Amino acid sequence: MSLDLPEKATEVESRAKIDVQRELNGSNPFLKNSWLGAIVTAFSNRVFDFYLQIKILLREMFWNTSTGEFLEIQASWFNVSRLPATQGEGNIAITGTVSSSVPLGTEFKSSDGASFLTVGVATVSGVSLNVSGITRSGTTATATVASDHGLSSSVPVSISGANEIEYNVSNVAITVTGLNEFTYEVSGSPATPATGTIVSSFIAANVGVKSVDFGANVNLLADAPLTISSPISGIDNEAKVDFGEVGGGTGQEGDEALRVRFLDRVQNPVSHFNVAEIKSKAKEVNGVSRVFVEEVTPAVGQVTVYFMRDGEANPIPSAAEATTVKAKILEIKPANTSDNDVIVSPPVAVVSNFVFTSVSPNTSGIKAAINANLAQHFSDETIVGVDIEEDAYRSVIFNSIDTETGDKVSSFAISSPSGTVTIATGEIGTLGTVTYP
Repeated sequence: MSLDLPEKATEVESRAKIDVQRELNGSNPFLKNSWLGAIVTAFSNRVFDFYLQIKILLREMFWNTSTGEFLEIQASWFNVSRLPATQGEGNIAITGTVSSSVPLGTEFKSSDGASFLTVGVATVSGVSLNVSGITRSGTTATATVASDHGLSSSVPVSISGANEIEYNVSNVAITVTGLNEFTYEVSGSPATPATGTIVSSFIAANVGVKSVDFGANVNLLADAPLTISSPISGIDNEAKVDFGEVGGGTGQEGDEALRVRFLDRVQNPVSHFNVAEIKSKAKEVNGVSRVFVEEVTPAVGQVTVYFMRDGEANPIPSAAEATTVKAKILEIKPANTSDNDVIVSPPVAVVSNFVFTSVSPNTSGIKAAINANLAQHFSDETIVGVDIEEDAYRSVIFNSIDTETGDKVSSFAISSPSGTVTIATGEIGTLGTVTYP
C-alpha cells in the first residue's frame, strides 16, 4: 500500500477549506481575502511542509535512496564507512651535479600550481644498471634493464658494452616506455638484438613526493614537469615524474560510490580472505572501482588481484596505486600466507579504437549516444582476461538512442575493430578514440 502524499500545497488547502465549510455551516473559506480563508491557507501550507519532511524521511529510510549522513549510518551497520579524500604520491627524477642533495620536505610545484613535498632525501649520483637486452626497430632502440630504473624522459643516458657499436651512445635523450624500459635513437642498422655485457649509466636521483592537497587533480602522468620552489645549488630547477606516475589522489567518496560498496557488502557476505572480502578490502582504497580476483594464480597458495579506477581519465592504475591496494589487502592476509603470494597488478590495457565508415542517422545526438554507450560498456562490462565479443559491442552501438529526439541507430558500419577483440591473461579491454565519417 502506497502513501497518499499530496504533490502541492494547494491540494492540502482545498481539502482543509472543504472540511471547514462542512463543519461550519454558512462559512465560505473560499471567499477571496477573507480572514477565515487566510487562516486555513496559512495552516495548510505549514501542514504541507510536514508532508515534504515525510517524503524526505521515506527516501532516507531505504538503502538504495538514502543520502549523506543517513547513508553513512546505514553503511556503518556493516562496517562500511565513507572513504576520505587522499593525496597523490609517486616518484620524480631529479638531475644536477653529483653529490648535490635535495632535503626532506623540499617543495616542488606542478604546472597548475599544485604543491608536492619530497618524502625523503635525494642525492644526485652516478647510477649504472645492467641492460638485459636491446632490440631495434628502424632507428629506435628499446633497452630493458633488470629493475625499476626510476627515470623520466628528461634524464640523459649513456649505453656501453654492446658489441654492435651503434648501440653505444653518450648522454642521449630517451623516452621512458616502462618501469624498466626506455627507447633511444641509433644510427645505422646494427643487428638486433644487441649482444655483449651492456650497461646503462646516468646521473640523477629518484625521490618520492606527496601532494599537499587532496583530490584527483593532484595526480600527474609520467614526465609531467615539477619546478622546485626554492632553488638549490647543484640541483636543476625542473624535475619530472618517473614512469610510475603520481597517483592515488582522490576526492572524498560520493554517495553513489559509497552505496555501491555498501550494497555489495550486504549482497555478498564475506568470509576470511575469500573473493568477496578481497574485493571489499581493495575498494577501501578511494578510487578503486572494479576488482578482479584470480584464485590459485599463478600457483597453488597464491592469488592475483587486478583492479581498475574507472572514474579517472586513465582507468589503468599506476604502480604506486597498485602498491597501495596491495598494502590494504595484506591487512586481511592469513597468517600462513606470504606477502609475495598476494600479487596485485594493474591490468594491461588493450585499446579498441572505433572507426565508423557509416552511421545512420548521422547526427550529433546519435554520435553522442554511441560514445556514451561505448564508454559505459568498457567501464562496466569488460573483464580481465576475457575477450570482447563482436556481438557485444555491436549490440551496444545498435542500442544507442538520442535522448533528445528519441532517434535510434538504424544502421552502421565500422572498419575497426574487426571481429572479436582478443584479450590475454592480465589484459583488459579499454576504449580508445571513436571517429565518424
